[in-house]
Amino acid sequence: KLSLTKSGEKILSDNEKLLRTLFKHFAEKFNWPYFDGYGQHGVGQMGYGFSLILLGKYGAVKRKDHFYAEKYFRAYPMLLGHFQARPYSSGEDQAYRCYSIRTFDRFLDYLGLIKIESTGPRYDATKLIAKTPLFDKLFLVQPPGANAPN
Repeated sequence: KLSLTKSGEKILSDNEKLLRTLFKHFAEKFNWPYFDGYGQHGVGQMGYGFSLILLGKYGAVKRKDHFYAEKYFRAYPMLLGHFQARPYSSGEDQAYRCYSIRTFDRFLDYLGLIKIESTGPRYDATKLIAKTPLFDKLFLVQPPGANAPN
């Protein structure tokens, strides 16, 4: 049997606080590798805010998941070392897939913040990513020094 704590019952009446709490816990406290077999490292979860910035900047147009993965690993190159070449794919290909699955399929899509269009076989599908209107309602991404809207 599951039951809510007193603080859990209290937070249910405040939608903004509920969303903030769920988002923060999923983004920062839940162990994303539980969802996949890629191993216990921070790919995707580490720097998830950077992924949000990328989507805020580029997400109005559908772009391949590799577009974002390339920028992510340029910012966090040390994470590429967690992946070794296999007979079926390079270490870089595995890293890009791991980032895509964790960040897009199992984080942002779950929350309705992006739309994914996939074509091709499941394992080697081409994925096009675009942000949803909900993304822009929840996040404001602007360059440093820009004035925030009133």
